[in-house]
Amino acid sequence: MQFTWQKISLLIGFILVSIAIGFGLYYFFFKTEPISTPTEEEESGSISELAKPGDRTIISGEDSADINIPAALEIIRRQPVAPAEEVSQTASGGVTAVIDVDVARTKEIALDSTGNSILSYNQDSGLFYKIDDQGNKILLSNKKFADIENITWASKSEKAILEFPDGSNILYDFKSNKQTTLPKNWTEFDFSSSEDKIAFKDMDSNKDKRFIAIANTDGSGQKYLEAIGNKSNQININISPTSQYIATFEKSNNSDLNTIYFIGQDNENFRSIELNGYGSSMQYTPTGQQLIYSAHNSLNNNKPELYIVDASGDNIGFNHKKLNLNTWADKCTFATNDTMYCAVPKEMPDGAGWFRELADNIPDNIYQVNVRTGATTFVAEPEYNYTIEQMEVSSDGSTLFFTNKSTKTLHKIQLK
Repeated sequence: MQFTWQKISLLIGFILVSIAIGFGLYYFFFKTEPISTPTEEEESGSISELAKPGDRTIISGEDSADINIPAALEIIRRQPVAPAEEVSQTASGGVTAVIDVDVARTKEIALDSTGNSILSYNQDSGLFYKIDDQGNKILLSNKKFADIENITWASKSEKAILEFPDGSNILYDFKSNKQTTLPKNWTEFDFSSSEDKIAFKDMDSNKDKRFIAIANTDGSGQKYLEAIGNKSNQININISPTSQYIATFEKSNNSDLNTIYFIGQDNENFRSIELNGYGSSMQYTPTGQQLIYSAHNSLNNNKPELYIVDASGDNIGFNHKKLNLNTWADKCTFATNDTMYCAVPKEMPDGAGWFRELADNIPDNIYQVNVRTGATTFVAEPEYNYTIEQMEVSSDGSTLFFTNKSTKTLHKIQLK
């Protein structure tokens, strides 16, 4: 009997020791701290403790909720590409000073009607602002718009078409604070240069009822121009400055050539243009006489290259020139009809024409293009590394505004 009790005692002791060891392992290696819920005071103070408006020149705006903390930290930590003494205050063909205009996440910038301030949408607050070149922010409207997916700005006034993830579309006039609801099946908008018409794709659920169309800005007076069917990805809505063309249709010819066809308002039969490759993005010169486009092909290792070609009247397709810049046409902006600025990656990976994301983290230099001659001039290397997403040049030609792709922040360099 005594032997039996000894075995029982040993067994109980073994169990207790095992429990103790298990608890020790849990306590030292797996135990997590309890999660505390922040108080209202902590929530309201969390951003303002990092930086208050006026504490740093890089942060501006009336509402601390507009501050993009990751972007602010990136700006604080960034390293210049050259010593300070080598940085020019104006763009003159070298490393050029960059001024931070707004560190809020900015979507789809455009120039205002004066051509000297930027219109922007703050993705965090849902508010629209006008921002001058000093970073001063003026509310365009007290109305908040959450989660806008796409913004199409009119070129001469503070009007925009706002597209939302659920398919809703609103045309908003920020001067009159007038809102117009547009049909949900309309998408990919553009304004005419006179701003009295809009073009769009009517993407009806029935593919046989999908059309390229135009209408008045209030949605009335619809005119259907061309059937889309299942070829939506080959059609680009882009009204030319003269309103002669409403859209383009891109068709593949062979492994290295595409052709674009112009679509007008009255079933016209315009000449086509043979493009030097695939994956084109394009924009018209301010007068609409020429077309800037980018394309890639196997001969250039599928790196996008810029081209310019006549695009009006009997000259369509003539004076087709390569501009010797590896970039995309939507990374360019016009200062005048004859002068264009382009953000050009410092190096362009092979295959980036097919997979644009390969260049997402490659910083850009800025080049000037003489549209008449095709000559290109290196203008500036920003003093910090930026992958530029959008650019606008002020109407007086003195300031180049741009947004950084990774942070969506707004910056500028002085051109003169």
